This record gives sequence, structure tokens and C-alpha cells, in this order.
Amino acid sequence: MERKILITGGLGFLGQHLARYLLRTDPACQLTIIDNLSSSEINYAWLHNRAEILTADFRTVPLAGRRFSRIYHLASPVGSLGILTRSGYVAKEITDLALRAGELAADNGAAVLYVSSSEVYGKAGVQREDDELAVPVQTGTRMEYSLGKLAGEHLLCNLAARFGFRLTVVRPFNALGEGQSARIGFVVPTFFRNALAGKPLPLFHGGNQIRCFCHAEDVARGLVAIQERGKDRQTYNIGNPGNAVTIRELAMRIRELCASDSQLETVDPTQRFGAHYLEASAKSPCIDKIKADTGWTPAIDLDSALTRVYDYCSTIRGDYSCTPFVLGPSDLTSAVETTPST
Repeated sequence: MERKILITGGLGFLGQHLARYLLRTDPACQLTIIDNLSSSEINYAWLHNRAEILTADFRTVPLAGRRFSRIYHLASPVGSLGILTRSGYVAKEITDLALRAGELAADNGAAVLYVSSSEVYGKAGVQREDDELAVPVQTGTRMEYSLGKLAGEHLLCNLAARFGFRLTVVRPFNALGEGQSARIGFVVPTFFRNALAGKPLPLFHGGNQIRCFCHAEDVARGLVAIQERGKDRQTYNIGNPGNAVTIRELAMRIRELCASDSQLETVDPTQRFGAHYLEASAKSPCIDKIKADTGWTPAIDLDSALTRVYDYCSTIRGDYSCTPFVLGPSDLTSAVETTPST
């Protein structure tokens, strides 16, 4: 059976890692990617002759008559700084995008994998998918983002029940990897960029926050495992609790890897980015459920992940016109890039 796969937001950081994994493991699939390029800095020339690329807003791109068997819905505002520019509109954008994915699935009978966020947990500690969720009292753009993601989960769950399409939900924890953007606030590329340039590494509130970083290649494997082997209308964490590290220690490890003399600089992010900025809580994923249901487990430890990112950053030195991904010389699918009229 022909597998026609749609990735929304497929030209961003996680989207390109997912596309690469799908094309390597399922070269006969017909891959369509829709992305408005709002958060991507990565050259996607490697996808030419391998996928159909539509540079458009997923909410409005014409898709009448298009059929898909799988939808990976990644399109969303992303990044702690990326969402700040949309403050007040973030939740609506997230739910509008989720609604389009659900309506397309209802029309196609496609299986939907919805990439939500670990931000929906709203508290520190080890997070399990069946934990009761509570809304914290603070306000800010990060809170709007988390509630938008949670609303997207419920919206799609109700549409799946109403129209009968298959749905799985993923709550990713912190990710890192080649192609991630410092521009929209991700800490690992920010530290590498500054360390390689000899600039200070900014530590918000001293850098004692704990994060569990999972390499994007492991995340991509997990997304496909959940889409193919996860249980219908179930929610799964993806993350690597074995890679837990404080932000201060992360900065020191990156500085050492870069042989840099950059200083560690404590900063108040609200003074730098405004009162709407909220720092993420120190969350760790419980991954027992995804292991039990799909067999997935993270494979890339933190040292290996950081070395890979260092090699990438050393090559590009901030020039994102470089191609980060190599699949090989053979064309795997016919490809065309278009900018659809709305």
C-alpha cells in the first residue's frame, strides 16, 4: 500500500530530523512537507528530489482532494523567544493549526500524531502521562503556549472520537541537535554560538535549572514509533531522563568542548526580554509508557549529542546556508517546491 505522509512544520528543527528518519527507514513513502518558514533557519536543499515541499501557512494552504495516510502535526510557534513575538495570539495559532490537522484527518481517514509539549504539565518533578494537570497561577506567554497545546490535545481527541480517525499525542521534553536555532531562544545553540565567538554564556537566574536533553534523532525515532505502534488516543512522553544536567554545568561542558574562554554571565531574563517571559520548570520525563507500548528508548547520551552539535556548529559557524543533513546520492521520491496561492 502506498504510504502518503504529511509533515506540518517539516522544515523546522525537529521536522527536518523527522523527514530524514522517514526517508531513511521508509524510502518508498511519498512525503509532503508544509511549512511557512517562520522558525526555520536550516537549509532544506537536501530535501529537493526527495519530497514535495509547500512553503505556505498550513491553516490556509489549499489541500482539497489531497490524500494522506499519516499526518505528523508539528506546525506551531516554538522557542521561548519565538513565542514572545506572538504573545496574545499563541494559543489561537496553536488551536487553529490543530483544528486544520483534525479536519484534514477527518476528511482523509489519516492517522494523526500531534506534537504537544511537556509544558502542559505546568510543574516541576518527574512527569507521567496520567498525572492530574493543574493550571499555575502565573501568567505569561509560556503559560499561554502550554494551555494552547493542552487545548489542542483535547480538541483533537474530541474530533478523533467524533470522526473516527486514529490519534496519538506526544509530549516532548527538551531536545537538542544539529540545526536548532539560537534566534528563537534555545539554550544549546546559544551556548555554542557564544562559546565559539568568545562571547559570554548567559545563565538565567544563575543556571541552576535542571533539563533533560534528548537528541532530535532519538525524538524522530520516537515519533515514528508512536505513530506506528502507539495505542490509539493515548499520550506519550518523549525525552531522555538519563541526560539530566543543570544549565550551568551544560554551559561549562560546552565551553570546554569549544576550548573557549567565554565567561559565564548571570542574567535576569525578564530584564532582557520583558515581563511576559517565564522560565520553564525543572521537569523530567517518565518514559515507561512509550517503552512498554512501542519498544522505543533513547540511544544518544549527552556527551555524544553535544559532540555532534559541536561538529555541526564548527562547520557552519553561524552560516545556516550549509546543508546539515546528508542522505546519499540517490533521489528517493520525485520532488517539487511550490508556494501555493490562497
